[in-house]
Amino acid sequence: MPSPTPQADVRAALAAQLGADRVITDADELLFYSQDVYGAGAVPTALVRPCTVEDIQAIVRIGAAAGYPLIARGGGLSYTDGYLARQPCILLDLSALNQIVEINRADRYVVLEAGVNWATLDAALAPLGLRTPYWGPLSGLFSTVGGALSQGSVFLGSGLHGSVGDSVLGIEVVIANGDLLRTGSAAAGNTPAFMRYFGPDLTGLFIGDAGALGLKVRTTLRLIPRPQALGFLSFEFADSAPMLEAMAEISRQHLASECFAFDPYLAEVRMKRASLFADAKVLANVVKQSGLLAGAKMVVAGRRFLQANCYSAHVIIEADCEAALAPRMKNARTILSIAGTETDNSIPKALRSTPFTVPNNMLGPDGERWVPVHGIVPHSKAASAFNACQNLFVAHHQKMQDHGIKTGFLLSTISQQATLIEPVFFWPDSHTAYHKRMVEAGYLEKIGEPADNPGARAVVDELKHAVADTLRALGATHFQLGKFYAYRQGRDAASLALFDAIKHHLDPDHLMNPGVLK
Repeated sequence: MPSPTPQADVRAALAAQLGADRVITDADELLFYSQDVYGAGAVPTALVRPCTVEDIQAIVRIGAAAGYPLIARGGGLSYTDGYLARQPCILLDLSALNQIVEINRADRYVVLEAGVNWATLDAALAPLGLRTPYWGPLSGLFSTVGGALSQGSVFLGSGLHGSVGDSVLGIEVVIANGDLLRTGSAAAGNTPAFMRYFGPDLTGLFIGDAGALGLKVRTTLRLIPRPQALGFLSFEFADSAPMLEAMAEISRQHLASECFAFDPYLAEVRMKRASLFADAKVLANVVKQSGLLAGAKMVVAGRRFLQANCYSAHVIIEADCEAALAPRMKNARTILSIAGTETDNSIPKALRSTPFTVPNNMLGPDGERWVPVHGIVPHSKAASAFNACQNLFVAHHQKMQDHGIKTGFLLSTISQQATLIEPVFFWPDSHTAYHKRMVEAGYLEKIGEPADNPGARAVVDELKHAVADTLRALGATHFQLGKFYAYRQGRDAASLALFDAIKHHLDPDHLMNPGVLK
């Protein structure tokens, strides 16, 4: 890596290229952009807001000539240090690179820029009766398509259609010398971006790379017809093992668009957060989607329809019509009924009525800090992975109790093969500049702010790594690798050699988000 030129000089070069208004050097702004949901990194030398692909190419060339690392930031919802720097850098805020370039109804694809968030994309497609197969994380009000491609992402649509990468046809990437690289059929002469495969699949290299191989600027995603009928089921279980087996069978039979579950503590936290059933907008959306009767049932159910100390599984089923929906619902209900008891389905109805919400959930109902860690395992290992995490928490019970640390679990299925196990930590601690800007002011006022708690923070960090190590030892994979999850450890030597050769070819000076994929 070349020796960096003086900070003032690189800022001046960026301002001359982009205009001074798009080069941010204010100390408070740079502090905010040096943080994510969980941590903080080095304060960027400059924050730039490119509006075009050509802007990004120019920024990359300036940064490379000046010897500064280049890191892209999308919606900013990382909690694994994905865009946090370890040294002075140029941070690219891609929120202004937000155009939907083409919606091709005839050939069923959409071309869009990397800064488009998932909520905006879905709103543009809905009037056309179309959707991407995977259509976003719950943080999609801010989370961007480019960020999901870099970090990996699952949830909405994942039960049927897998992760974000399974919906991608091609990607356009600015590499470290400023050139634009295209993957998929669009890389061939006189060919639109309608197919992922034309020879070796280069697209996959840039999915989940955490920005190590270049800056994603555009992508092409598949489109499918929007479902015309929706069904919702919620079941309670006394124990996690039969619930996980029921979820796995629903997944194997390819029944649910979303199949997810909470342990008793996380269910309690969701109820305490109050917004789910108290929010008039959510209620109005449920009425709009499912009718007045569904809205009335939600009001009657209130927040206390789940039994204490029960696990709860929630299923959303899609179909082309009501007639096609009925047998799928019957099948799913039969599977869940083997060990579970049906309860009010307000949670999945509310989620689908308002899938993208403000990220107030990054703080607990009493102002606690929040951070998840996860692993993805085949269905056959889900129960053992869940139990391994539980056993870890039992072993550290006294330490956790001393510091007020509590844990919950989110569980969900991915396509027909996998279960995501996601322990979530809550602990009393002060809020960062990031929290104070991203969480709604009214919610912040309601929950209050605990005192600074570095001791608890240190224990959470220790436990986060312990959970990741425990899951990895069981053969789990991970999304959102960032600078937290281990990528290289134990990996096949030939695979690493190929990756390293590609990295050296595309980024010989290691200026693209150094520190990721460790």
